[in-house]
Amino acid sequence: MKEKNQNFFFELELEEDQSIKLAFWADARSRAAFEYFGDVISFDTTYNTNRYNLVCGSFVGVNHHGQSTLLG
Repeated sequence: MKEKNQNFFFELELEEDQSIKLAFWADARSRAAFEYFGDVISFDTTYNTNRYNLVCGSFVGVNHHGQSTLLG
């Protein structure tokens, strides 16, 4: 994705066995939305863990219509 769009961002942290420990991504749309709606950000980890016992966390902002918008 980074080759297709320079505004795509990702970061990975790997375990010793090269399995994914932490992953973060934000596409161009999410990064642009942050520029407009980044005054208030919620980091939500209440979503269930998956079969690998990893938590899915999301960064969410609120747009000018009062709607949630995914930031990362």
